[in-house]
Order: sequence, then C-alpha cells, then structure tokens
Amino acid sequence: MLIVKALLLTDKVCEVLDGYVQDGVTIRLLNRKGMELEFEMTGKSGFDAVGLAKEIVRSHDFGNALYFSAIWRD
Repeated sequence: MLIVKALLLTDKVCEVLDGYVQDGVTIRLLNRKGMELEFEMTGKSGFDAVGLAKEIVRSHDFGNALYFSAIWRD
C-alpha cells in the first residue's frame, strides 16, 4: 500500500494519482484520512512505488513546491 501525506492540496494529489494507468502500473485511491491518502498500487512496490508516485506528483505545476511524503507499507 502506498501512503502519501500532504498538508495542502490533497485534492490535487488524489486527482493526479487516482486512476493512473501506465506501463503496467495502476494506482487507485483506497482511503482518505485528513492529510493521509492511502492508495493501492499494482505493478510496482517498495522504493520503486514511492519513487514513481513522487515523480508523478512533481511532474505537475503544483508538485514542485508541495511539501509531501510518500511511503510504502506492506
């Protein structure tokens, strides 16, 4: 499970990650608790999943200035 935490712009983070399908990787929002967003990711796990999620968020205009964290939880 991919966990993304952001104090601001959680709607935009959900918008860019939820429904992502590319190169055999899919991301789906499972749960939302305040600043913590839980996603199911298939096709990647661990460090690879975290790196991809950060890359996707940072590729958008708001992502470069956004303070957020991403972790993988089994």
